[in-house]
Amino acid sequence: MAVLSSSIEVDVPVGFADLEWSEFVWRSLYGSYARGFADVSASLSELDADSGKVTFEKEGEKVSRLSVELQYTPPKGADRQEDIARAHERLERDMQKYRTFLLRRCDQESCRAA
Repeated sequence: MAVLSSSIEVDVPVGFADLEWSEFVWRSLYGSYARGFADVSASLSELDADSGKVTFEKEGEKVSRLSVELQYTPPKGADRQEDIARAHERLERDMQKYRTFLLRRCDQESCRAA
C-alpha cells in the first residue's frame, strides 16, 4: 500500500472550502456539472483509494489549506511504481481542478467578505 498526498492553498474561507469539497466530489462522481464547470471534472472516481483523509485548515487571514492523504493499493498485475506515479499525478491534477472549481464557486457565491 502506498500513501498519496497533496495539498493546495486558496483564498477562500475554510468553511466554504469544506462545503464545496462535498459538492466537487459529488459532481465528479455523478458527472453533474453546470455550464462553465465541465473542464474541472475530477478523476476521483478513477482513483480507487482504500481509505483517506481530507483536512481543511485556515492559513493566515484569508487563505484555506486543503490536504488530502489516500491509502492506495495498485491493482494486481500492474507495475507498482508506474501505477502509483499515475495515481499521484491524477490526485495532483484533481487538486488543481478543485482549486479552479472552488475559486469559480466563490466568485459565484461572493464568499469573500468585503
